[in-house]
Amino acid sequence: MEKNKQIGYLGPEGTFSHEAVLNYVDEDSKIVPFDNILHIFESVEQGDIDEAVVPIENSTEGSVLVTLDALTYFDLNIVKELELPIKHNLLAQKGSSIDDITVICSHQQALAQCRKYLNKLNKQVHAMSSTATAARYVTELSSAAVIGNEILSQKYNLEIIASNIQDYDNNLTRFVVISKSFQEEITGNDKTSIVISLKGDKPGGLYEILRVFAEEDINLTKIESRPSKKGMGNYLFFIDMQGHRNESHINKTLSVIESEVSMIKILGSYATINVGGN
Repeated sequence: MEKNKQIGYLGPEGTFSHEAVLNYVDEDSKIVPFDNILHIFESVEQGDIDEAVVPIENSTEGSVLVTLDALTYFDLNIVKELELPIKHNLLAQKGSSIDDITVICSHQQALAQCRKYLNKLNKQVHAMSSTATAARYVTELSSAAVIGNEILSQKYNLEIIASNIQDYDNNLTRFVVISKSFQEEITGNDKTSIVISLKGDKPGGLYEILRVFAEEDINLTKIESRPSKKGMGNYLFFIDMQGHRNESHINKTLSVIESEVSMIKILGSYATINVGGN
């Protein structure tokens, strides 16, 4: 990374997005929190910040839809992908036990990723705007607990009273780094992401597109549809594939597909970075 870059993320401090950006930046970069994902995209596009780290998918709860929609709308590129293991903990004021807790609060995604644990406890559950907001609430109420990461416990001086309470041990969140530029270098560990819309109501239209990938032996790692917002029955298809857009077989395939669809947008070619979690 270049020195003195400004990198945006979905704040506030203490969230998993904060943890992800800390795993990405170097000591010469400045991280800038934002209150929502659309503001992040706007700031990168306007040049107020250089790059940003935004969540795109969780292995338990699925895609972050606002990120998919923003990637379609804004003229920006994915230049890196981060995979962060998500380890949820139950945090409370120091000296508290689970018997002292009457209400558990956190961001709705964190609560959803710990459903089994919460059902066993049979406590009141409150969804809040972020895990950090919930942690601030817990500092003021001794009968409350928050679901969050280890960074949250350090920042708000809370005690971990239960660890790794997520429903699935392999809980991961994918974050992408967005930028005006795009990754030119082929690393050998690359993905390419595109979004397409099909021509009319042609039967087998999606099959014909998928057949092109199969003929070139390109492995697709994800296919997801989203409403195009142009009326019922009109959909966009988000497709992730292994390989870089500058590789000959990927480039050839994208050229063929371009002639077969009504719209195609290359969202980026990028390498994956595996980062540690708390």
